[in-house]
Amino acid sequence: MGVVREVDIDAPPEDVWDALVTEEGRGRWLGDDAPAVEIESFEPHHRLVWHWRDDDGVTSTVDFRIVSVPAGSRVIVTETEPALPLASLSASFAMVAA
Repeated sequence: MGVVREVDIDAPPEDVWDALVTEEGRGRWLGDDAPAVEIESFEPHHRLVWHWRDDDGVTSTVDFRIVSVPAGSRVIVTETEPALPLASLSASFAMVAA
């Protein structure tokens, strides 16, 4: 079992999806030094599971679920070894002009 966190984002699921699956999108919220990800499975705009390895060689699995809510999207994340800066994902949408 992992650590479960969630954040509401003022953006539609399609935009959140792009922030997760594209290098440019991930770079906006993870920064340039983000580790490479290996995608295990996905359901576009709804679910993404990836693996990544930190600088110490520890691999974690991150499971994203994206749910449409009236204010935009809710992202529910389960991570086996918590290292994901989830607050940065939400903040990155505030920095990007619509």
